[in-house]
Amino acid sequence: MKKRLLIFWFASIALTLSAQVSTDSLQEMWRNADLPDTVRLKAVHRLSVILTKQNPDSARALATTALGFAQKIGNKQWQGRALNTIGMTWRFQSEFAKAIQAYEKSIPLLEAVQDRSSLAEVYKNMGDVYRLQSDFPKAIDCITKSLALAEAAGDKRREADAYVCFSTIYYMTSDDLAKTEEYLLKAKPLYESINHEEGLSFVYSNLSLIYYEEKNYSKALEVIEKCLKIQEKRSDLFGAATSFHNRANILGELGRYEEALKNYAREVAIFKQIGDQEGLSDAYSSMGELWFKQKKYPEAIRLCQEALQIAVAMGGNNVSEANACECLYNAYSGQGDYQKALEFLERLSSVKDSLQRSETAEKLKQMELERETVADSLEREKEKFRMEQTLRRKDQTAGWLIAGGLGAVSVALAFWVRMLYFRRRSQEMQVRSEALEKQQLLNEIDLLKTQVNPHFLFNSLSILTSLVHVNADLSEQYIEQLARSYRYILEQKDQMLVTLRTELDFIRSYAFLLKIRFENKFDLQINLPEEDLERLKIAPLTLQLLVENAVKHNRMSVKEPLVIAVSLENEQTLVVKNRLQPRTSPKTSTGIGLQNIINRYALLTDRPVWAGEREHEFVVNVPLL
Repeated sequence: MKKRLLIFWFASIALTLSAQVSTDSLQEMWRNADLPDTVRLKAVHRLSVILTKQNPDSARALATTALGFAQKIGNKQWQGRALNTIGMTWRFQSEFAKAIQAYEKSIPLLEAVQDRSSLAEVYKNMGDVYRLQSDFPKAIDCITKSLALAEAAGDKRREADAYVCFSTIYYMTSDDLAKTEEYLLKAKPLYESINHEEGLSFVYSNLSLIYYEEKNYSKALEVIEKCLKIQEKRSDLFGAATSFHNRANILGELGRYEEALKNYAREVAIFKQIGDQEGLSDAYSSMGELWFKQKKYPEAIRLCQEALQIAVAMGGNNVSEANACECLYNAYSGQGDYQKALEFLERLSSVKDSLQRSETAEKLKQMELERETVADSLEREKEKFRMEQTLRRKDQTAGWLIAGGLGAVSVALAFWVRMLYFRRRSQEMQVRSEALEKQQLLNEIDLLKTQVNPHFLFNSLSILTSLVHVNADLSEQYIEQLARSYRYILEQKDQMLVTLRTELDFIRSYAFLLKIRFENKFDLQINLPEEDLERLKIAPLTLQLLVENAVKHNRMSVKEPLVIAVSLENEQTLVVKNRLQPRTSPKTSTGIGLQNIINRYALLTDRPVWAGEREHEFVVNVPLL
């Protein structure tokens, strides 16, 4: 249910999108050079905001045009508003670091003209980005500033929006539903006082979710009815589809399955009308889950297959595909078809792994952008220092011309003072640079260490679910090896290096889990001198990442098993290799696993990791320390 609440945070930020003026008339106003500059800027601003969600690139292009025009005429207020819109476009494309950059640039411009309402909007939007990054303290700080600015400006709409945002944060971060409800009820009279029906629909929808969490289904149904009434009056199709979904969930909990299915059907009809494939797939999955709840497994399977087909057509692994796979796993398990259930459980695991890798890649991308931002900031500081130095030299020259007769003593004293000043400035700059570089290095290490928490535990538990129905003795061995693997991760997660023996003990347990899964189609051969196992060290989970990478990208069968060989070369290099057996339909690779190893070793040693093809084999050379 929380998934449905989250959509209302940013919707509350974009309340101004429901402008009655057509986009054509706004474009005409912007192109009309005879109109006052502020009228034209207002028109292009409204046009860019309208396009923000449906076409962020076009919206950003318009906002950038508006920014340039406002800079040309020296209008700081419209510069700040344009930057806010640019930040919103980056937010919708999940480019969070760029969004924050745009918002931060807008703040001093809006402060200069004391535009409190627009400042309230900017801080609220920044809070939205920090919420999406799970940086809740910063999100709360931004929303608190937004609320204070809205109150000072007498802007009831933005004041109410801030309360809705606070309610969202409390809903996401705590079990204090009473506090969440309190903030929503603070927003309600403010929206009512300005007859803001859209804001009221947000309040009613989110209140219904709270009552649903509290299992007060009759009250949840009462407020969702109020929400739907407003949405249908305003022809808010997307909002109505969401409310039909939530009402169906409530009716399902009340055992009113036929009514619930009718609401899901209305949700489906709307998403088909507006072409929302993600919403359509999720609707079919929810209908399948409702049939599963009634133990009508064939119907559940039919609808979840429909959901899966739509999700796959969307391209790439996505959350909708994961939802459909989970629904099919549950339905086949309920039907007793454990082979099919295992098939979809493994697919669910694969999709979740892919989503995790995509998220990691995005975090790396954001980290790189933040590093560039820090570097740019440092360069600006250095440039500022150079400019100050140049200006002070000019001042010094002027002073000498005016007071040339003061004598050599005065000149020497001035020079000495300046030397001390610049020495202090240079030291401050050096300290700042070293601090930034140190923090960046720590950030990189922390991020890389979070990446090496693979999902094989989830995969293994999934396989165990079906294994217990087949072989109890083997299940007991499986659990023992799984426990050893889990213990290794818990014990070594904070270690930069472990002995080769320690890593090998873990990889043998991991290989056992893979052998159960793939039987005679997989084999791991380890040929390492016993005397070197305690002497040499390796970064934890390196071997697991390499084995997982080989399993992912190579086909395997009884006739052509995947054989991974681990050996030592030159007494200081670990060699991991396998014969190239590429899959017929290769899986999309983000390169995160290998890149992770390369990046980690770059922080540990000057000796690089090498990976590539050699004589029909894929080979990875890892330096041992």
